[in-house]
Amino acid sequence: MTLLTLILQVALSVFAEHPNRAGGNLCGYFPQDTTVTEAPAGYEPFYISLIARHGSRFLSSRNAGYFQIADTLAHYAEKQMLTDTGIALMEEIRLLHRMSEGNYGSLTELGAQEHRDICARMVRHYPEIFADSLRRKVVTWSTVSQRVQDSRAAFTGELTARVRGLDIDEQSAKQKEKSYGLQEVTGYYMTKEDRDRAKETEKSMDKTIALLRKGYDFKAFAAKIFRNPEDVRAKTVKAIAKDAFRVLKTVCVTYPDSLPGMGEYFTPREIYYLWLGSSVQWVRYLSAEGYSNAFTAARGGGILACIVKDADEALSSSSPVAATFRFSHDTYMMPVMAAIPLEGTFLTCSETEIPDFFQDYNYMCPACNVQLIFYRADGKAPVLVKFLRNEKETLIHGLEPVTGNYYDWQAVKRFWKKKIL
Repeated sequence: MTLLTLILQVALSVFAEHPNRAGGNLCGYFPQDTTVTEAPAGYEPFYISLIARHGSRFLSSRNAGYFQIADTLAHYAEKQMLTDTGIALMEEIRLLHRMSEGNYGSLTELGAQEHRDICARMVRHYPEIFADSLRRKVVTWSTVSQRVQDSRAAFTGELTARVRGLDIDEQSAKQKEKSYGLQEVTGYYMTKEDRDRAKETEKSMDKTIALLRKGYDFKAFAAKIFRNPEDVRAKTVKAIAKDAFRVLKTVCVTYPDSLPGMGEYFTPREIYYLWLGSSVQWVRYLSAEGYSNAFTAARGGGILACIVKDADEALSSSSPVAATFRFSHDTYMMPVMAAIPLEGTFLTCSETEIPDFFQDYNYMCPACNVQLIFYRADGKAPVLVKFLRNEKETLIHGLEPVTGNYYDWQAVKRFWKKKIL
């Protein structure tokens, strides 16, 4: 059995059970493991730094291209060429179009609930952080995007409902790139050279996608949609499949209980090949030996610099700050994860192994988050920190922890200064 066959078998089992995971950055938030390990003896949590993406949203724009597939399917319906399933797909896309009107880019109720649930677990797992009578201030940052600000409101609303007497300080980045506050949630300003270098990386990813998807057809999809699939060109079937997938990715987070979703129309194998195109593109944000991506350096490094500054200020015994929360977008979250770099964001594999090494739904789902939990003990013991990716404790690639998942904060800063800051 070849490596690619093994990779495919793993993916098929995931998409057979959870087809909507193929939505990747639109699949909906799911905490993988929220187990809290026991801290070293004598240590207690006292400060938390979080950066999170906005929650699940409606389609981000009213781009007509999203729904042209409905017109394409209607063309075949007029010729009596669609099966009942094909007609159902056409009607589902039309319904999603109507539901999206007036809501483009907005946070869904599911998206708000995702943030409320993350906050609730945070308070339950680390009550000591919010119980200190001398630390009652929570500083929050948000981009200017309304769905990001609404995500912050859902999160802090849950927090104030659970913990009384907190002082919530809300800050927002300004619209212009170099104005006050932008670095807090988007990182350093990217130069033209940075952007050109990033484009070159994207070109190489296109080649990887083509390699991984080479030679696949959508005969099973065609048989479900068309009465006589042999009368429809394979190229047309593939285009319809890709367009349908692009629209159906939003179904599970827009109206999760109202519409069937992609599992109704595609086999797990077809979902896998459609998913590759949206998943592998995130690799351009990752790190590898001898390679530092422009996005990771500028966006991730810039945000990390702010996280370090805030944390160091919070370490002061006179600081009133219990937590700092940042709310942003997926294209800033991935560079932060790679800049740290969290386990799984540093590539140690060949191009063809990427789908087994990195799955976007485990990292970039709506409401994805990185949490730094800081611990202290009496006396001169060093401050420790542990890292959570989507609430799961994780490690830093290339740096040894003091014990378990706990790192010396000073060692982390030295590591970042050498690598990224």
